[in-house]
Amino acid sequence: MTNPLKKMYVIFLRINSLRSGISFIKAFIYLQVLRKKPRVFSGDDNNISNKTIASNMRIIHEDGTLPEHPTSKTFFNIGLNQGNPKSDMIIEPVNSVLSSRLSKKIDAKVLTIGPRSLGEVLNIQSHGYQYKNIKAVDLFSISSKIDIGDIHNLPYDDNSFDVVFCGWVVAYSENKKLAVSEIARVLKPNGIFSIGVSYSPKTNEEQIRERGYLIGSEDRLENTAQILELFEDNVKNIYFETNPEDLRKHSQIICTGSVK
Repeated sequence: MTNPLKKMYVIFLRINSLRSGISFIKAFIYLQVLRKKPRVFSGDDNNISNKTIASNMRIIHEDGTLPEHPTSKTFFNIGLNQGNPKSDMIIEPVNSVLSSRLSKKIDAKVLTIGPRSLGEVLNIQSHGYQYKNIKAVDLFSISSKIDIGDIHNLPYDDNSFDVVFCGWVVAYSENKKLAVSEIARVLKPNGIFSIGVSYSPKTNEEQIRERGYLIGSEDRLENTAQILELFEDNVKNIYFETNPEDLRKHSQIICTGSVK
């Protein structure tokens, strides 16, 4: 692909429907044409909350294990909304930090934990990061770009990444300090983390009655202070944080900072 065409392609990746379309086609070929099954993590799952894999895999494949997601749309049981525009909330604060260091952004080694589908990887690419420099890991995968692994024991060496994106993953952990310590371990000194967590005013019991199961672990994160506590004394800078303004409404918690 020539340079102008590559630049145009990356620009067009900002369109969520395009990312979703690319991800859907790849999923269709993998699941329906090649008749392959998703690769699934088979290691120690004691730190992973119940229903984590089944709940999140529905973004790419509805297998009937759980009640249908209330907002999901599928075709041939394959998710149609795989572009993950929600990940903008954890990507854009990092872009702001790196805006004065353009060469750093271009060359940054990036890890995204729990992207679920290729759509999140493509969204990161659309923000100016090189595809070849993006690693991805999840508990399941239908893409060669997404490694199989667990946030509690990431399959990467110490000090490997300049940036770690971790959107809506830590909430599924039964050992959140261990999960966050792994994020810190694989980051280089001064490396940037960006973590997203959903806030819900509903109790665990209300969630179970509504969905038929609990989303994430019983031990829920409700503000950025609780996220930062998980790093213990390993936070160098806090660049961005947003907390629920109205505890009666569903909202997002975003925390972006760097490690020592």
